[in-house]
This record gives sequence, C-alpha cells and structure tokens, in this order.
Amino acid sequence: MFSLKLKRNLFSFFFILICFEPINHGNATDIGEQIFQDYCASCHTIGKGILVGPDLAGVTSRREESWLFRQIKEPNLLIEEKDPIAIQLLQEFDDMPMVELGLEDAEVKAVISYLKSIEQQVSVSTGIPSEYFPTIIISIIILIGVTLIGLRAGKKKVDVR
Repeated sequence: MFSLKLKRNLFSFFFILICFEPINHGNATDIGEQIFQDYCASCHTIGKGILVGPDLAGVTSRREESWLFRQIKEPNLLIEEKDPIAIQLLQEFDDMPMVELGLEDAEVKAVISYLKSIEQQVSVSTGIPSEYFPTIIISIIILIGVTLIGLRAGKKKVDVR
C-alpha cells in the first residue's frame, strides 16, 4: 500500500518531530541564574510579585537588551542621564535606586540570558502541554493514512447507472 520511500519519509518526519527538544542556552544561562540568585533575588522576583524592586517577569520582552544591560551594569548613570524609564522606576519604588552591583560585562549578559530563558520556559509551558504530543502525532498519522486510502480509492472507476 505505502511505498518504501514514503514510509521512510514519514518515519523520519515523525522521529524528528518526537525528538525535537527546546534549545539549550548552555552555560551562560546557568551562570546567569547563579548571579541572579546571588545578587538580584534579594530585591527582585520573577513572576512572584514585587519585593523591593520590580517583578522581572517578561522584562526582556518589555525592554531592549541594551537598556537592560545598562540598567544592570550602571543604573546610576541612567538616572543621571534622566532616562525616562529609569526615572519612572525610581518614582514607582519610593526613590530607592537600584544598587550598582559591580558586575563584569559577561556577567550582565549572562543574567540577561537567564531572564530570556525564563521567559522562553514560560511561553513554552503556556503552549500545548507535552502530554498531548503523542495524541497529536497519532492523529496526524491517522489523517495521513485516511487521506492516502481516500486518494487510492478515488482512482477506481465507478459505473454509475
């Protein structure tokens, strides 16, 4: 019924689909998580509400990466430059500026990488739950099979009287 080439292609397609995993951001994310826990978690949460400073859930989608870099690396300079976002945050949090942490550029980038990875995990977890994938794959296989049977049956000549 199915040609060997079609079977091989379908098997390859579904094997790749099943084995597909989220991209691993590697070591920078792990380092960023550790830096966040050591330096940031005492004032900020991610998705758990305001602590001393703002909740950082979704911050990498709301702010440009260059601004985040400067805010983490040199928050006082942003205030001195009268950056509107920094001034607004200062006013919202009772004129309590963010503390300069003395982080290196690579450490700041690692923290941003960690914040991005958290957002990706949240967006993935709000998508289709992983336990539905076998059902979806089986449904697709059945649809393809029924379609192929229908196409094959459609080639028969029918004598209509």
